[in-house]
Amino acid sequence: MAPDAHFDRLLRLLDLERDEERQRLDALLSTLSPEERAARGITLLDLVCVDESWGLGGRARLDFEREDRSPLGARIDQGDLVDLRPRRADVTAPARGLVLRRARTRLTVTFDRPPPPWVREGRLLVDLRPNDVTFTRARQNVLTIRDEAVSRGDSRRAMLLGERPPHEGRVIAAEHPRFNAEQREALGRIAAAEELFLLHGPPGTGKTTVLVEAIVREVSAGRRVLVLAPSNAAVDLLVERTAAAGLSPVRMGHPARAAERLYDLTLEGRVEAHPNRDAVRDLFDDAFELLGYARKQRSRGRSGQRFANAREAGGEGRQMLSEARARERQMVREVMDRARVVCATCSTAAGDDLDGERFDVAFCDEATQASEPVTLVAFLRAPRVVLAGDHRQLPPTVLSRAAQEGGLGVSLFERLVATHPKARTMLREQHRMHETLMRFASEQMYDGELRAHPDAATHTLDDRLAKGHALDAGPLVLVDTAGRGWDESRAPNDDSTRNEGEAELVVRHLASLLDAGLDPREVAVITPYAAQATAIRDRVAARGLSPDVEVDTVDAFQGREKDAVLVSTVRSNAEGQVGFLRDLRRMNVALTRARRHLFVVADGATLASEPYFQALFAYAEAAGAYRSAWAWPGADDIA
Repeated sequence: MAPDAHFDRLLRLLDLERDEERQRLDALLSTLSPEERAARGITLLDLVCVDESWGLGGRARLDFEREDRSPLGARIDQGDLVDLRPRRADVTAPARGLVLRRARTRLTVTFDRPPPPWVREGRLLVDLRPNDVTFTRARQNVLTIRDEAVSRGDSRRAMLLGERPPHEGRVIAAEHPRFNAEQREALGRIAAAEELFLLHGPPGTGKTTVLVEAIVREVSAGRRVLVLAPSNAAVDLLVERTAAAGLSPVRMGHPARAAERLYDLTLEGRVEAHPNRDAVRDLFDDAFELLGYARKQRSRGRSGQRFANAREAGGEGRQMLSEARARERQMVREVMDRARVVCATCSTAAGDDLDGERFDVAFCDEATQASEPVTLVAFLRAPRVVLAGDHRQLPPTVLSRAAQEGGLGVSLFERLVATHPKARTMLREQHRMHETLMRFASEQMYDGELRAHPDAATHTLDDRLAKGHALDAGPLVLVDTAGRGWDESRAPNDDSTRNEGEAELVVRHLASLLDAGLDPREVAVITPYAAQATAIRDRVAARGLSPDVEVDTVDAFQGREKDAVLVSTVRSNAEGQVGFLRDLRRMNVALTRARRHLFVVADGATLASEPYFQALFAYAEAAGAYRSAWAWPGADDIA
């Protein structure tokens, strides 16, 4: 393949993916009524503005609620792009904003431009919108790498294409009192890497711990570090971990996309704490007051005096606004000049905010969850790059079947592991799972190479539950629902799958665990299907079980762990259709989240066509962990 052909193919695949995302959402927005869109979770109805404030750069922040303060529902969440329209009137163009915060009854939206007056008046529709920014920035990453000059036949591009191996200096064994052999090897190789190092971290092996230690060492050596991840949740974790390690990270990106608890570590939060901030805020307030006065003068008539007043106030207001923004830019510059660790999503790092910033090394965690075009930004921001991830867990999310078949779902990490296997160190000792839980994942996904740390190998729920409990709660329990008639189904206007029988069985086991004393913060219920997560969440609420119990999809739970994890696989049908359970990486994530107790509900007859599930049922039988739903206590009461 010609050098440019690879990058040209990535550009075509990106276009396919962008078009698919647009078409899916546009189809829903154009064909469904507001009420139907609300049922799908992509529209909020009848919101009214209840408060207003200002943020960095003079951005307007408006708070919206329903008049009766009822729960919002919907899947619109922090960081989403939204369009606002009057509920009962036509407007030429919607007001576009970004969700800054999402609470149970309130939505806070921030606007880069002053929103029209009608946003503050009457009831509104709020529609979720596709966001092209990530696609645009990913395209630019590819174009920059593709088009960079090739000097003396040797370039970063040549290394990325596998035409030559990455350069590595002399590896000096790293010392650390608590790290195992592979972790120490990784530290030494990160320090020696002149271009690229690949840290392969299977579940529970301490990948992020190694990264944070390496970041601390780079900063101690006087280097400036860029820390990346594809998702905001992963970036937030890195911000917390580097801050806990004694560093002072600056979290880039719109504050709407950062966890609220980390606001003080965001760029905006750092600027808010600047000693000159109050004076600049007063200048903004005065400027907006003058501009507002000018607008009122123009709207009240056409007299010469009003026109003169408007012109004078408007000119003074614009001058003050320009001065306020210049002072704010200076505060931002001072914050960034002091920052030795900068954290951002890959998409944010590809934006203008980091133009002109120089970094010695870029670390990208969870690199296997990002497509290659997105991850390439690491190589554009720093001469040395460390990619960390596990290509045996969830891959990048790709909606377009054509883009998936074309290879957009293959992460840069996965491709480079195949191209440059000697640039990889795999961590093999895991500190999370009981050995029974670890062994199946090790055999199926990691060539049997994982080993359990002694502290994790034998821990169970027994020291987390009340003494004398009679629960069937060993390290692994697999309940086979074959023949029970708990068939999967789909709710109206929903393309996700649910299984009411499985949901009931899982919630009953959850209730038994909580009754036996398990801390609700240490148990989670996960499932591959969003509709099943909703069904289980509704049951948890209806029974008055603790709201501290997390119920979510497998995809949302990657990187997380709990003492007990309950998994509902959902699929149960006469045709043996397993859907995307066929993606073994998703199942690998589901089965590796638990530390002490993994409870899996699955229909062995439906899943029997897949070798992976055949192996899982055989493994459970050999481990004494197989149970039939026909003999499970209380199952006969489930319709």
